[in-house]
Amino acid sequence: MTQLTHTQIADAKNNDLDAVSSVIRETEELVRSRARRFATTAGHTDTDLVEDLAQVGRIAVWEALGDFAGDDPAQFMSHIDQGISRAMADARREATRPGVSVYTAKRFEAALSQAAGDPYDAEKIAASDEMGTDKLSPDLARAARLSWLGLDSLDRPVNHARHGESFTLGDVIAQEMGISAELVDSADIAGHRRRVVRDQVHRALGLLSDRQRHVLKADHGIVPVGHYADQPDAVLADDMGVTPYQVKQARVKGKNRFSELYRAGARAW
Repeated sequence: MTQLTHTQIADAKNNDLDAVSSVIRETEELVRSRARRFATTAGHTDTDLVEDLAQVGRIAVWEALGDFAGDDPAQFMSHIDQGISRAMADARREATRPGVSVYTAKRFEAALSQAAGDPYDAEKIAASDEMGTDKLSPDLARAARLSWLGLDSLDRPVNHARHGESFTLGDVIAQEMGISAELVDSADIAGHRRRVVRDQVHRALGLLSDRQRHVLKADHGIVPVGHYADQPDAVLADDMGVTPYQVKQARVKGKNRFSELYRAGARAW
């Protein structure tokens, strides 16, 4: 709970130095907390990114002061939190999605949600009419997918149970293909990543509830469930022995949970 008062918030909006200082002190812990959250992926925190995001957050506090209507402390902190989170999300996209704009990254992530987390399907969706006015060109969709996945290198060290940290991505792919590491090329990286993505999709699906997993598989035609994307929810609900509302509820909760699980696994590749 915030210690700020109605008077301090009103005075800070009028640029009173003492009141502004109080706001900065009171929001610093929130700024640091959100910076750590946005800079943490798959259990790893990028400490350099934490500092960059904290600076972004402090600027967002100043900007939020100017557009907050009212002086209620609880509403003010909620307003500040929303402003910080939006600013940090955009800053993280700029830092971790090189080569594409924030606008493009946002549209690709929207397509990623529709694609149940598969970046290759998301590339197709992002360039399709399903996106409406947010549709990307094929070139932009591909660039967004490459940016989301991140550039990879055959020399990237890979933690391997038997070979340790000196084992590289090229070694892993060569072992999978049964060829010499010198013969592995960029096309082999793409093939390997597709296999990893496919495994990660099924691994994340396996951690959902039975109902959520069934609905998401039905939405995307993942075997052994049939493809219900073009059918009303009532049809799927009848086949599952549940109500259409329960299907919609399972879809929303399942997509949110799947996204969390999939992205956590993806960052550990």
